[in-house]
Amino acid sequence: MIEEHRLRTLVQAETPRLADRPEVVTPREHRASRGPAPRQLDADEVGHLLNTLLEAYDGRRPAAQIRALVAPEVYAGLAGPRRPRPRHRTQTVHTCAPAPEVVEACARVEADGRSFALAARFTRTPTGWRCERFALLKPQQPANPNRRAA
Repeated sequence: MIEEHRLRTLVQAETPRLADRPEVVTPREHRASRGPAPRQLDADEVGHLLNTLLEAYDGRRPAAQIRALVAPEVYAGLAGPRRPRPRHRTQTVHTCAPAPEVVEACARVEADGRSFALAARFTRTPTGWRCERFALLKPQQPANPNRRAA
């Protein structure tokens, strides 16, 4: 025996659903029905996102936790076995919006008493902001003068 289920209103003031009338949704309304578009990121939010990504970079946060926040290329660079790195923390964050759906950020990052540059690019998606580019720029190690060429 199949039992039919119906939704009932919980409060007398609620209006019942119109089950008899099919709902026509245009593609534009369908996108809007998923929820409000994510608002513009401010520098504090970008700083928080950068620190979260740095935690994955350092190995202090599983990369799987940030998978939804980053593009596949960025995830590939942050995933996989890693040896522990020194803790990187953002010190200053600067942002700009070169387009309505894009936020670019640069930051000064410190680790072990040294400063590094960080560059990132975020794009707005229907579900939120996603990091498309993430680059921690470290100075190249000077060539070892005692090392002999083979």
